[in-house]
Amino acid sequence: MKTSHSYPFFGPDGYDGLDALLQELAPSKTFLLVDSNTTHCLSVFVPKLGQLDAAFEVLEVPPGEESKSLEVAANLWSVLLEYGADRNSLIINVGGGVVCDLGAFIAATFKRGIPFVNVPTSLLAMVDASVGGKNGINFAGLKNQLGTFTQPNYVLIDPDFLTSLPQQEWESGHAEMLKHALLSGTNWAEALQLEPATLALYEIQQSVAFKAAIVREDFKETGKRKVLNLGHTTGHAWESYAAVSGNPCTHGAAVIQGLHVALLLSGLQDEQYALAKRYPWIKVEDDALTPLWERQLQDKKNTRGEVRYVLLEELGKPIWDVQITREQWTQAVSALNSAS
Repeated sequence: MKTSHSYPFFGPDGYDGLDALLQELAPSKTFLLVDSNTTHCLSVFVPKLGQLDAAFEVLEVPPGEESKSLEVAANLWSVLLEYGADRNSLIINVGGGVVCDLGAFIAATFKRGIPFVNVPTSLLAMVDASVGGKNGINFAGLKNQLGTFTQPNYVLIDPDFLTSLPQQEWESGHAEMLKHALLSGTNWAEALQLEPATLALYEIQQSVAFKAAIVREDFKETGKRKVLNLGHTTGHAWESYAAVSGNPCTHGAAVIQGLHVALLLSGLQDEQYALAKRYPWIKVEDDALTPLWERQLQDKKNTRGEVRYVLLEELGKPIWDVQITREQWTQAVSALNSAS
């Protein structure tokens, strides 16, 4: 198996490169993983690949975070065994963040690792889930508790998939682009004004390139890569709490909540106000404070039972492993509630 790629390939050239990889790998069996929302993408994707094995199998999972579970993973491993998959088989993940996360985890763990390709179809997956080599599933009601660091063999980004993207899915991807803009400090004002109808390819490429550069520097997240968790400590807690409360939200909506908290804790009131004008803070009720904090105590980035945050000294100057107490967090949430 050839060295995997951490940087994506875009558009027509990306299809040519994937065709070349298919010819090089000559997989014994090829599996296309989709969910019921992205099955229709195959009618566009498959005809563009002359080297794709005509006898490929389609594996479809239900859409949504519920599919990032041990049960779904076990079912997929069983199906791979039933179809006679071996270490030279290939999985191509065609879908959003859930499909890319799940499919990469399946590939990384089946027979100790088989080749896989990510073909993100949502903005969130293009600028986040498909890039960086993280994969995983949820466990015990907590986000991404089981997973690996495994780079895909190839990432193909085709912006044409975004033409029918629902507004909520656009906002999920936009949240990650805003996070990258805060971290880089180069295009915060411009990123706030992005709209789906006018989103340009170079803007996607800029966001992807920022993340890819950090990943190359710190693949296993022992240092600088931790900055990519900006907004995600509160964000993941909010997302998992919303799910068990019967009022699920998108990953992006949860990250926006987390960015509000991180900006306030960083003392960047102007930036938090600008964010609120585009994406208002959602008030946190008093009875949600304890379960939200308890979920943050389970965050993977914590050390010695202390909740650790990524904050900003200023735009473009992130700091990580900042200990935040429950009192500090509660005061920030209270201030945001009062201002909303």
